Amino acid sequence: MKLRVPYYYDEFHCIAGECKDNCCVGGWEIDIDEDTYHYYQNLEGELGERIRESITKTDEYCFKLNNGNCPFLLENGLCEIHSKLGEEHLGVVCSQFPRFSEYYGEIKETGIGLACEEAERIIFSSDKHFTVVEKDCEEEPVEDSEYDESFAQKIFKARDCVFKILERDDMSIHERLIVLLSMANDMQECINSDDFEDIDRVITMYRREQPEIVLQNLCEEFDDGSFSEISSVKDEIRKILYIYEDMEVLSPEWDDAIKDLITNVHEGMSDDDYNIFNEEFLRSQVGREYEYRNLLEYFVYRYYAKSIYDYNVLGKIQMIVSNFLVIKEFDILRWFKNHKRFSFQDRIDTVHVFSRQVEYSEDNIEIMYDGFLFDDVFTCDNLMKLLWIDSATS
Repeated sequence: MKLRVPYYYDEFHCIAGECKDNCCVGGWEIDIDEDTYHYYQNLEGELGERIRESITKTDEYCFKLNNGNCPFLLENGLCEIHSKLGEEHLGVVCSQFPRFSEYYGEIKETGIGLACEEAERIIFSSDKHFTVVEKDCEEEPVEDSEYDESFAQKIFKARDCVFKILERDDMSIHERLIVLLSMANDMQECINSDDFEDIDRVITMYRREQPEIVLQNLCEEFDDGSFSEISSVKDEIRKILYIYEDMEVLSPEWDDAIKDLITNVHEGMSDDDYNIFNEEFLRSQVGREYEYRNLLEYFVYRYYAKSIYDYNVLGKIQMIVSNFLVIKEFDILRWFKNHKRFSFQDRIDTVHVFSRQVEYSEDNIEIMYDGFLFDDVFTCDNLMKLLWIDSATS
């Protein structure tokens, strides 16, 4: 079996007690896998007794939290179980976080998630374009009847093309996303019509043709009225925010942040003020645009290939665009409240709260995908036009 990881993967090491919001605090549900649970059930001594007393069962076994914290978190920020029993006797969630993994036939893809501030520091620090490192993996592949190798190769080839488009630093982030939406829409039409062979033609077109030509053709359609009119960028993004408001709240930081955003930006600013602040914020970030590119590359690596199983290529790009627009809103709010300053730590803080809320709940992710299917604001045409107007006002 082969293991694929981002080029920065091996830089990650848990900073434990130095972490401001580590995974042992803040109300995280700490699941215990079956093997670890059975080990704890047979563990002798005082520690074994305390561990068993601290376990509860809802849908899965997990630790009872103590004021939102793991009961085995020591004052120095380290884990008592890790200290006394070793990493091999931590549950899978504890030993693997913030890593995530997906299996595609004989390929295992692993990365580090943005809910960890050290992972964020690594991901956002580099101005390098995204690459994947492939190495041997000792795990044996698992037979999966739902895995279609032929379709998977098309998706991986498409993803490589997506990464190449995101590398186009001569285009704005908004322009690159418009092209990605167009490509995903063309691919989805092939999938929906069972014309899988034509996917190769679509990929070749976007790989070989200059993306700016695709963009130019789209912009001409925007201008001639082929797309629905958008009178207010602020109002359209407010509609996008509805699905994020409908999510189960996983932390008080998220609840405070989204209420603050709606109150101060979407209810507190006129359209003109919003456009001015949007433009001024983006100008203030000149030289740091790669942070948004890195964010998008992370989303593409983590989610795009999942379409191998659900055949929803367009949904992945809709999610990436929607998440980008919402994170940018939180950035503008932070910049505005910080007297028009936005530091690297601000970048980490805004994405950290967002990732904890959105990426670590299957229910919340499902709410997003339902919105993409049923809410007109998420149609491909509407998102492309929104990005185009937002880019023009910026």
